Parts: sequence; structure tokens; C-alpha cells
Amino acid sequence: MSRDAFKRMISDYILIQAEVALSFGIVGSIFAKDVPITFSYFFLPAVIGLICMLPCIIIYLKEDLTVKQVIIQRIVEWVVLEIVIIRIVYAMVGNAPGKAGYIAMVFSILFFDIATYVISYYLEKREADDINKKLVKIHEQEKE
Repeated sequence: MSRDAFKRMISDYILIQAEVALSFGIVGSIFAKDVPITFSYFFLPAVIGLICMLPCIIIYLKEDLTVKQVIIQRIVEWVVLEIVIIRIVYAMVGNAPGKAGYIAMVFSILFFDIATYVISYYLEKREADDINKKLVKIHEQEKE
């Protein structure tokens, strides 16, 4: 695994943790206000992040995926994220959030997942544009 792939993996892991923490915080504060929070809840985003990184391993090991392969991987990652979070939440608090809370959780996870992909895309695009500008500048200097 290359150094860049490792950096991307760590970045994705942190993003997944942020998605989970935001979803838990927002949905939990609306639908499960009365559920007592224990110290173990602090570690849930990290554990969920590790489980959800499993479908990402393909991307880090093989860097020349087609667009179709990336889309399939992202969908699998999202489905795994949804299943893991819903199951863990149900195991810990049962039906406290109610049906509406679980539906809100599914949509908040989807929203944050899409938002992180969009933000990552624009950050990576900006980085690529900066590199391309530097390459053009170097190429122009070599011509002179």
C-alpha cells in the first residue's frame, strides 16, 4: 500500500467517524432524548468506522478502478454503514428512537455520506488543478 493510499484510508476513516458522530448526535438529540448515555458510546464511531472501512480496502489496494467499480464500492460502503449503524443502535437502545428515528438516521447517514464525497471530490479536484497549473508552468519554463 502506497503512502498516499494510506493517507486516503486514514482520511476516509476519520470522515466515516464524523458522519457517524453527527448522525448520532443529531438524530439522538431529537428522537432519543431520554436514553442514558454511557462512556462506551464514545467509542462507537471508531468501532463503526473500522467495520465500515472493510469495503474501502479495494480502493486502497487497487488505485486504477473504473468509474463503475468506484460507484459499486461506494454503494456497498454506504449499505454496510447503514446496516452496521442501525444494528448497533438497536442493540444499545432498542426501539427508543422509534420508527421515525431510525428512518431519520438512515437519511442523515445518507446525507452526510454524500456530503463527504462531494467535499472530498472538490478538495481533490482543487489539488489536481493546482498540480496541473504547476506542470504547465514547468513546461512553459522548459520551452524558454
